[in-house]
Amino acid sequence: MLSYIKGTVASIGAASAVIDCNNMGYEIIASSKCLDTLNVGAEIKLQTLLVVREDSLTLYGFCDAAEKEMFSMLTTVSGIGPKLAIAVLGGIDAAALANCIASQNTAALSGIKGVGKKTAERILLELKGKIKADSMVVGHLSATEGSTDEDAVLALMSLGYSSSEATSALSRIEGKERMTTEEIIVAALRS
Repeated sequence: MLSYIKGTVASIGAASAVIDCNNMGYEIIASSKCLDTLNVGAEIKLQTLLVVREDSLTLYGFCDAAEKEMFSMLTTVSGIGPKLAIAVLGGIDAAALANCIASQNTAALSGIKGVGKKTAERILLELKGKIKADSMVVGHLSATEGSTDEDAVLALMSLGYSSSEATSALSRIEGKERMTTEEIIVAALRS
């Protein structure tokens, strides 16, 4: 129903932000990672999803379409409601979560606050096959970087790095064009 909101950030709380759009303040619940990117007074555009319940209408906000898509997929898992889905996205970005699901990495998911081992296993089981490992990593690698860098980023993400942390770690490595994927990963872990 509401695809996005564009306006000025009026305030930022622990779990939500108020966006002033045409002199109306919309409270938008977002992940902690998304809220960290906002600044009061800044003009922003957030992807949104309206969740309708018997007793409430709640607007959830996302920094990009990948995060919104992952939120929608998480809420299809039995026992995962919007609050837990937003908490999961606060603990791991959409690309890393997609890779965890594709590689069936229970340890990375169960390390997120509010997600136990059984919940992590249920997420992996119910979303297995629905998400490809690299489906959400769009835009994190430049066109000049080859499959070696891409493999290294995916490996680092499976170790718990966010996609931006993995890409940043790779950018600090000198002479990586002469290195194997394994050597790049070791160098990134040391940086």
